[in-house]
Amino acid sequence: MLAPKPVPTNDKGFAALKDAIIARTGHHYYVDKDYLLRDRLDRRLAATGCASLADYLALLGQPKRGALEWQELEAEITIGETFFFRHQEQFAALRDVIFPDLIRTNTHRRALRIWSAGCAVGAEPYSIAILLERLLGAALRDWTIEILGSDISARALDQARAGVFTDWALRGMPAAERARDFTAMPDRRHWRIADRHRLRLRFVQHNLLSLPAEGGSADWAGFDLILCRNVLIYFAPARIAPTLSALSHCLSPTGWLMVGHSDAIAALPRHLRVVELAGTMAFRRPDRSEAAPPRFPWQPNLLRPAEASGPGSEVRRLPIPPLPPAEVSAFQPEPGRRTAPPLAVIRALADAGRLTEAAVACRLAIEAAPLDARLHLYDGIIAQAGGDGAAAEAALRRAVYLAGDLTMAHYHLGLLLLDGPAPEAGRRSMAQVIRLCAALPQDAVLLESDGLTPRELVEQVRLRLRAWRG
Repeated sequence: MLAPKPVPTNDKGFAALKDAIIARTGHHYYVDKDYLLRDRLDRRLAATGCASLADYLALLGQPKRGALEWQELEAEITIGETFFFRHQEQFAALRDVIFPDLIRTNTHRRALRIWSAGCAVGAEPYSIAILLERLLGAALRDWTIEILGSDISARALDQARAGVFTDWALRGMPAAERARDFTAMPDRRHWRIADRHRLRLRFVQHNLLSLPAEGGSADWAGFDLILCRNVLIYFAPARIAPTLSALSHCLSPTGWLMVGHSDAIAALPRHLRVVELAGTMAFRRPDRSEAAPPRFPWQPNLLRPAEASGPGSEVRRLPIPPLPPAEVSAFQPEPGRRTAPPLAVIRALADAGRLTEAAVACRLAIEAAPLDARLHLYDGIIAQAGGDGAAAEAALRRAVYLAGDLTMAHYHLGLLLLDGPAPEAGRRSMAQVIRLCAALPQDAVLLESDGLTPRELVEQVRLRLRAWRG
């Protein structure tokens, strides 16, 4: 690999210009990447005809021309690579947890405000518009949905408003979804987002550093969901906490904040709390107005897997906390061991990301009590979290066979099949969930549901079925 070309040091304007760029944009990313920054600056020197970086810095300081050139420079140095439904586990959390909670919480007013901060060319806010249409279906017409996309780059926002994307930006989207939500352009390499999505969005140029730490105008307040993913990674560490604090003051009392996997969160403000979800995390204000936090079916917490995939894995950088019960920490899947661990140990192992050990512990428990449908339920959930769909389906079907009224076994089997090759079978499983729930007291607590009532579970099932029908 060729070594980077040395940065010219005889241009004394470079250091001052670099400081000005980082101060204005927050792009701490370039603090140790002089070669990359200089390469981008050289392009602007050629475009403007400036003879030196000192001349270019003077140009940026001009009242009128400088403002226009800052826009060009910000577009040049911004890294805008993005694609639809980027980070599937975060969109799964939005689909399964966050939006169901927001829809339930805001049913009385039928309105949602959503902000995609640092939206680049718009793939993220458009993905949100598509997801909401899948969840709400025909009911979408009864809701007022405001989706705001902001970015520091005016050039990126022009692309976002046009709503035209390449094949690469749509990678991973099935052909049927492309046909439903996009129109192929004549060159067959570009796709235009459907007008029904494009017209729901509004794009504005905005610098996150301009947000006041304690909240600002009504234009930047009352958001039910703020997405600021893969933005803070470019900020200086000292700027992350104030930016998170400012974003938190833009939330409604029941709002959610989601940042990217790579964004540093060590400086989380005290007035935000972490909500751990399957495969990701989100943040909320602690002064939520509802009487009790929403409940969702248990899934292994995969934020801190001890079996993380190789060096550099994003999840490896997150600390692994001590497991709660002493016997969990002591559990080792030794050959020949036949002591059946209790269910709490199996769950704690899975929550710590020790999926292999959790699966072994579950099998040991099944050997000791082969007719306990709950153990087969957890065996299936753990197998699904580990990516073994066939084993998960077999285990969940055993749970259903052993206890036909174990509602959560039907639910998890339905989720697995809806997202797999047999969606019609998944729909039938979900219909059985609805039938079982209808026969129960609506305020009862379902077995192995982590506190869910039949009413709450049916609401989640209906949202999933709407998304599946799409």
